[in-house]
Amino acid sequence: MEYPRVIILGETFRVNGGGGITMTNLFMDWPSSHIGVITDRINETNPLSACNYYQLGDEEIRFPFPFSLIQGHVVSGPVKPGNEGTTEPKTEHANRNKPGLKNSIRKWFDLFLKKTGLNFIFYSIKLSGSLKKWILDFKPDIIYIQPFHYRIMKFGNLLFSELNIPYVTHIMDDSVKYINGSKILKNHIQGIIDKDFTQLIHNAALNLCISEAMGDEYYKRYNRKFLPFRNPIDTDKWLEFSKGRTDITSEGIKVIYNGRLFSPTHDSLLDFCRIVNDLNKKGKHVELHIYTYDNNTSFRTSIGKMEGIKIFPPVKIKDVPELISRYDVFFMCLDFDKEAQKYSQFSISTRTSEGMISGVPVLLYAPPNTAMFKYFKKHNAGCIVGGKDPVRLEEALIKLMEENDYRHTISRNAVTTALFDSNSIEVRKKFKEALTTL
Repeated sequence: MEYPRVIILGETFRVNGGGGITMTNLFMDWPSSHIGVITDRINETNPLSACNYYQLGDEEIRFPFPFSLIQGHVVSGPVKPGNEGTTEPKTEHANRNKPGLKNSIRKWFDLFLKKTGLNFIFYSIKLSGSLKKWILDFKPDIIYIQPFHYRIMKFGNLLFSELNIPYVTHIMDDSVKYINGSKILKNHIQGIIDKDFTQLIHNAALNLCISEAMGDEYYKRYNRKFLPFRNPIDTDKWLEFSKGRTDITSEGIKVIYNGRLFSPTHDSLLDFCRIVNDLNKKGKHVELHIYTYDNNTSFRTSIGKMEGIKIFPPVKIKDVPELISRYDVFFMCLDFDKEAQKYSQFSISTRTSEGMISGVPVLLYAPPNTAMFKYFKKHNAGCIVGGKDPVRLEEALIKLMEENDYRHTISRNAVTTALFDSNSIEVRKKFKEALTTL
């Protein structure tokens, strides 16, 4: 069965985000000549990716005059990956990280647009002549869209109306209910977002999502079937490092957290950090090692004087299996506040399959109504705490420190589950079939 020619809209092949990692693993076997990427996230693209890239810029997304004078200038057009860890975009003039009056004005202007909701209706989006030619020259069989941002929802609808190329959506998070940051026109803006998202879903040749829970919810909302596809893993590579027995024979325990320092995990991670600190003060040796791309100054300040906690930069993807195998507990969490749950309720983290296949017992601290909590509970694949209760969370960690048979049971269940539903060979085969049979 030949691989169809696919153009990806919005997301890019990157290692610092769940959507990019999931997409990278799903398209792993695809010939690079059969993949084109249209994105405004060129700077985050994996430089080893050999696909065809088009950078969305001023020709496609533009503020009206005179506000365009303070817009960061990005040149539209084909781009090739760079050689130093990022893809080099074609830009002129604006660099938001540099000091200066223009960039200060732009910072406050962006905040004003977000708070008023005008960012959803203010800029113009169009299919430029150069992008249209690039797409038609590529001759795609299908377009694949991860519509996290509203501009990508709108752009997806625009491409279909002008080119009538069949497309697939793949929903990572319930962003349609999350991205509206307006404080003034909130209801009006939400109506605009809902309309464009619903149109995108209803015109799609196929809709994919990240979890069974999301599929069930979206069927109720949009009366459309969604096939769940989440991050697959190369089980053979992971099993080289996967733990067999998981006994703890020393007095201490080492915990790894590999993820974000912002919502929807920030507050729950802080709860766990406080527990680690308290246990160390009580004489129990607990180490929490955090590996993250995020530079959250506020978080780092909050844990600055806590005992037993260290933050490290992330390791290369190929080194993650060996890294996790050094630890006794794999910690995962989601925040309990209403806004965070809008984002995460129906999602399953990219790290889930990695933690499970590692054989390192998973400790999950998350709301019981989330897809992730339900998944671990269904398979008895982790030690789960389903309420915002630091006392119960501390008890769960101590249980993992003291009960080796329990650790072994949840570890074995996790590995078995990951082998069954996250094996990259089987998942990629089903993914290819889904996109080929449209």
